[in-house]
Amino acid sequence: MKNKIDELSKKGLSLNEIAKKLKLDYFDILRKCEKAREYDINKIDYLFKVVRTWEKVFLLLITPNFVLEIKDKFPSGVYAHGFLNFHDKTTSIGGHLSVKNIKHIFLVEDFMFGRKSYSIKFFSEDKKEIFAIYLPRNEKKEVISQCLEDFYNL
Repeated sequence: MKNKIDELSKKGLSLNEIAKKLKLDYFDILRKCEKAREYDINKIDYLFKVVRTWEKVFLLLITPNFVLEIKDKFPSGVYAHGFLNFHDKTTSIGGHLSVKNIKHIFLVEDFMFGRKSYSIKFFSEDKKEIFAIYLPRNEKKEVISQCLEDFYNL
C-alpha cells in the first residue's frame, strides 16, 4: 500500500485525493506516506516556539460545516487549568488548546491548489484532525525560505 500511495503522490495528487481514491482514512495515508513524518509529541512546546518565530502562519481549523482560516503570527501561551491559553496581544489568534488531547503531530509535504504546500497537522486520539498550521508564503506566493528550513529541521 505504501508504494501505491507514494506512486500516486509522485503523480501530483494531494494526500487527501489519494485517501479518497484508495478509500483509506487520511490519517492512515499520513502514516504510510513518504511525504509525511510523525513528530515527537513530547517536543510540542519546542515546535510552538519555532512556529512563533515566523512572521505569520496560516492556521486552518476544519469542522464538518466550516473551514476557518486565519493568517497571523502564532501566539505565545501559558499553561493553566489544563489548557495552553493563548492571550497574546501581538496576534489575532487566541483561545485555549487542550494539548493533552493532541496524540499525533505530522509534518506534511503535499499539494494544495496545484502548488507544493507544507503543514504541521495535529490529531486527537480518534485520529481526527484538531487543526493545522501551514507554512506562510510571501507576496509572490512562495513558501518563505526560513520557515521551510525550520520545517525540515524539526
